[in-house]
Amino acid sequence: MIIPLYGIAFIMSVIFFMLLVKIGQKQKITNYLLLFVAISIGNFGYYSICTSSSLENAIRGNNLVYLGGVLVPILLFVSIANLCRRQVNHVLLLFLVLFASVVIYYAFQVGLRTDFYSRISLMQIDGVSFLEKEYGPMHSLYPVYVLLCMALGMWILAASFSQRKKISYKVVLSLFLAQIVSVGVYAGERMLHSRVEWMTFVYLLDEILILSLIRRIGMYEVSDNIAKALEEHSTYGYLVFDNQHRYLGCNEKVIEYLPEIADLRMDDPISKETPFLYENIARRLDKAPNNNAQNYYILTKDKELSCTIKPLFHGAGKRKIGLMVELQDETQRREYIRLLHDYNEELEKAVEEKTAHISSMQDKMLLGMADMIESRDSSTGGHVKRTSEVIRIFTKELERAGAAYGFSKEFLTYVTKAAPMHDLGKMAVDDRILRKPGKFTPNEFEEMKDHAGKGGEIVAKVLQGVEDEAFIQIAENIAHYHHEKWNGEGYPEHLAGLDIPPEARIMALADVFDALVSKRCYKDSMNYDSAFQIIEESLGTHFDPELGKLFLRCREQLISYYDENGRFIDIHRLHLEEK
Repeated sequence: MIIPLYGIAFIMSVIFFMLLVKIGQKQKITNYLLLFVAISIGNFGYYSICTSSSLENAIRGNNLVYLGGVLVPILLFVSIANLCRRQVNHVLLLFLVLFASVVIYYAFQVGLRTDFYSRISLMQIDGVSFLEKEYGPMHSLYPVYVLLCMALGMWILAASFSQRKKISYKVVLSLFLAQIVSVGVYAGERMLHSRVEWMTFVYLLDEILILSLIRRIGMYEVSDNIAKALEEHSTYGYLVFDNQHRYLGCNEKVIEYLPEIADLRMDDPISKETPFLYENIARRLDKAPNNNAQNYYILTKDKELSCTIKPLFHGAGKRKIGLMVELQDETQRREYIRLLHDYNEELEKAVEEKTAHISSMQDKMLLGMADMIESRDSSTGGHVKRTSEVIRIFTKELERAGAAYGFSKEFLTYVTKAAPMHDLGKMAVDDRILRKPGKFTPNEFEEMKDHAGKGGEIVAKVLQGVEDEAFIQIAENIAHYHHEKWNGEGYPEHLAGLDIPPEARIMALADVFDALVSKRCYKDSMNYDSAFQIIEESLGTHFDPELGKLFLRCREQLISYYDENGRFIDIHRLHLEEK
């Protein structure tokens, strides 16, 4: 029964070593690896003794037992110190190494000297070999050494309980209980003189405990997580939480940014007792997406911190083991952005003012041209201003109609701005026709119709390079096509239906309506009812039927405007009201 037990113990220790290598990838586990190797050596030594057929082979196995038995206590002590984040005093460590070396030296002299074993022999019971020995004076060094290492481990664990804010109490408590079991079993073996070395199995339990903790060890070591996740940055702070959002640790930069973090306890979630951290960290953790980063800002009394919550993964399977909060001081950069934003706003404002000034000068120039044309045209006094106001009223109605007509606000603004230029082509019409006080003859009317095509060319040349291309096109289309008719019987291109640009269809309604209700030198003004009736009857022949219906909805506003401003306005009062 004993041989299989020792054999199983050896095999298990080897398996545990391989598991440690796999689980502890990318972590600082050198001490744990050496500890597991030492346990494997000791277990192989026990197995060698119980299967030996000669004293010489049994002594070799005994040497392995003591090699492992001396290395395990010191390595276990160092491992406990690392888990508790305690720095082992170099003098103490050197003393323990020298102490261990002395014990190993005398243990390896068994069979050659009587200092360690005063007498030794090999005996077999039921096919199992045992070393029958009597301890020499130097053997007492071994239990003193083992108990000293255990006592030092217990002292570190006891001291760690008072530093729960920096060390996981779960790890400390687990190791503390393991040490108590180890001391108890070792003392029991000595008192009972048991032939079975039960410490072998206690060390296996220690291995299982370390394996269970090793996944969490990497998370407690925040610097390891930083090394795995991102490159080191002196201005970055990092907090680590497990999947249940329990606090596991942080680096010093976090405490500089958020001093409240220093009061958090390891393995505890952030509570409402720290409201600032609860609102800015804990609640954000609850809302963090499973496998994606979340970015936001934290405003403290004197800092603006950029925060990124990232998932932490372990192993090739990318198993999520927790969350990391990355903090960076963005105060200076954000202040620079604000200053840059303010500067840009001031610059934009200056550009807008300059642009508005240039645009105003441009508008006045164009209106001056329109004024000049109207001063030559004896029949249409005030037509430019009135049609411009009609267009303004109509485009407002179109804007209120919204998506039903598909016109953008920018488009309607451009139409309103371009309206005064619709008759610029009259610049190319001879004075004898333009200034004629009565109706035109057929030939004169044909010459007058040329103003539409000429108007498009003039507008394009005047505006080229000083206005937005979209506006130029709209203004050109209004001047060129505002005399086209829905049924194709208009001029100059005889376009029909939707082939007529929408801006020209809009202008046509305003142009004809003003011609109907305004007094001319060759006709009297028409009453509103008759004018609106003609517009309505011309829908689908002269005018776009859909736009015409909406134009008719402007009746009250149009009547109000004409009543307030008169049907005939002196052309020398012509101007375009600025918005």
